[in-house]
Amino acid sequence: MRIIAGRFKGRRLASPKGLGVRPTTDRAREAVFSSLERRICGAKVLELFAGTGAFSLEALSRGAEHAVLVEKDRRTIEALARTVLSFKVETSTTLLHMDALKAARKLQESGSRFDVVFLDPPYEEDWIEKILSDPRFGELVEPEGLVILEMPSAAGDICLPAGFEKIFSRRYGRTLVEMITRG
Repeated sequence: MRIIAGRFKGRRLASPKGLGVRPTTDRAREAVFSSLERRICGAKVLELFAGTGAFSLEALSRGAEHAVLVEKDRRTIEALARTVLSFKVETSTTLLHMDALKAARKLQESGSRFDVVFLDPPYEEDWIEKILSDPRFGELVEPEGLVILEMPSAAGDICLPAGFEKIFSRRYGRTLVEMITRG
């Protein structure tokens, strides 16, 4: 898996073998970033369930200011740390080795806010509902900020947090990508 565009175009992303990391396809990532292009420059990005960090590193490649990447699995976060070092983006990234729900709460409590939040959890659990149903979730997102959700294409409608509306929904094979914004 590689970065699609920007200053890191063509650079490879490390992924530990056999852990079930399911990177977003290039096609889906390119569609998302073509929609984000004008919003990504200078953005503060949060990627929950980071895996390879593809979304955040793509965002940094295209001009995002800072990315916080959250990953619970030790081997995956170690691979991600190696990628961050090889891309030389240590000063523009923060890696959090913890559960996504705990990280979201910790970031809320610290007053952190993000322009773009990527949420791509394991498909077999209801992580999106768990995170979006937190009454303080909206505090993580800047006004007019975006949340990008990746889920199985067979997923039903999700309950949006108060103050959010859906602005984008596309299927890419077995993947559904939706974008919601905070008004």
